[in-house]
Parts: sequence; structure tokens; C-alpha cells
Amino acid sequence: MSGFGLVFLLVAMASVYALGLIGYRLLLSAKRLNTQLTKSKALIEDLNSFEMTIPSKTEANTGAELLSLLGQRRKIGQAKDQRVKARRRRLIQRINDIEIDKR
Repeated sequence: MSGFGLVFLLVAMASVYALGLIGYRLLLSAKRLNTQLTKSKALIEDLNSFEMTIPSKTEANTGAELLSLLGQRRKIGQAKDQRVKARRRRLIQRINDIEIDKR
């Protein structure tokens, strides 16, 4: 076998090996995609199985209920503000916990 034939054989073997690796990675990706598709199909079926809720009719509030309704609204707003502040605190703590020297 001449030098050209040997080089040609090595290049052909390397290309077959590379194609095999590419095919293997595609196979692994296809398996992962298939598992995600089955999970999403199950979730979609669960969503479609729920019955549609019918909203209740709205009722006019009386003046006597006004104070309690305003109190409930204020409590809801305060709870929302507390959630926002807690989330902000957690994010700041995560940022502070990052060790820059280990990068």
C-alpha cells in the first residue's frame, strides 16, 4: 500500500469514527427529546381533563362591607409586598454567596 492509500484509509476511518460519534450524540438527544415529549403529553392531557370553571356572578357590595373589603385588600397588598421583599432578599443573598475566586 502506498503512502497515499494509507493516508486515505486513515482519513476514511477517522471520518467513519466521527460520523459514529455524531450519530451516537443524535441518538442520545432523540432519547431525551422523547422523554420530554412523553412528559409534556401527559401534562397536556392533565390540563385538558380539567373541567372549565364558570365564574360566579358579581354582587354589589354594601357600605357596611366596605371596611372589611378594604381591610382584605390591604392584607393582600401587604402579603404581596412581603413576597416581593423576600424574593429580593433571597436573590441578594444568592449574589452575595457567589465566590468569585473559584471561577
